[in-house]
Amino acid sequence: MPDDSVTFDRAADYYDETRGFPPGEEKNAAALICRAGNLTSASRVLEVGVGTGRIALPLAPCVRAVFGVDLSRPMMARLQARRSGEAVHPIQAGATQLPFPGSVFDAAVAVHVFHLIPAWRDAVRELARVLRPGGLLLTGYSGTGFRVLREAFIAALPPEHRGSVGVGTEEFAAFLTGEGWQPTGGPFTHRYTYHRSPGEYVDLLRRRVWSRTWRLTDEELEQGIAAVQAAIARHYGDPRRPAHLAAEFRLWAYRPPSPTSSV
Repeated sequence: MPDDSVTFDRAADYYDETRGFPPGEEKNAAALICRAGNLTSASRVLEVGVGTGRIALPLAPCVRAVFGVDLSRPMMARLQARRSGEAVHPIQAGATQLPFPGSVFDAAVAVHVFHLIPAWRDAVRELARVLRPGGLLLTGYSGTGFRVLREAFIAALPPEHRGSVGVGTEEFAAFLTGEGWQPTGGPFTHRYTYHRSPGEYVDLLRRRVWSRTWRLTDEELEQGIAAVQAAIARHYGDPRRPAHLAAEFRLWAYRPPSPTSSV
């Protein structure tokens, strides 16, 4: 079965520059994952969408090993170049057909991934299959600043481009419970701050850094940017002045459906 999830080949050269945690915060993110998943030095962990290792590399010293799947070879090549002995094992594969036997992982991590997977129900069934009894799925996202600018951009797009190809923002709170997964805790949240100017946000849009922009025509992109520039004028004034931004890394923990449950 082909996997039509969004692949990040085109983002490999700039992904770490635009998605990484501020220096030092990656360790705090790893600590949050360990706390949410009750992970120990004996835990075997799967990460879906391992990419360049933004999550896996800082997490690896805390657990026995991290196995990561991703569709993008260029992204995983970046991971391999960044490795310095961490027990991280990337494999090219999609989330809907995991190349592992059943019941082998103590936890699975999926951060800011399910919105990229059209067949997300197949993915969560696969995750349930590979988790050991008592294993947890830890899923969530990294929330960044400039929310008002992001909302202005999305609102200016044609309706067919405002949503995600997979789980939408409005569905995230309930999409797993709707499939029979049982919440066990969360949100587990780590908050941090960083500085960026509104003008840098516009530059990132023009560079089509985020996957949401990849489906847009030039005209649609410029329409969204015009809305962002108007929002900058209303809320920030000088687009060159750095803003003090609040961000957060947020996770929820879920147990798989019972084998006897029906949804």
